[in-house]
Amino acid sequence: VKTQFGWHVIRVDDVRQAELPKLEDIKPQIAQQMQQQKLTEFQKTLREKAKIE
Repeated sequence: VKTQFGWHVIRVDDVRQAELPKLEDIKPQIAQQMQQQKLTEFQKTLREKAKIE
């Protein structure tokens, strides 16, 4: 691989298949992220509608 610092050799020690986590295992995390996104969007709309005098 050539970088700004010169050429570098990368040695592959192991090759494995990537395993995706099961939906049941990550479902709570996905739900939490979605709730956070909805809250952020709601706060944004409130700030846009707010009238500061």
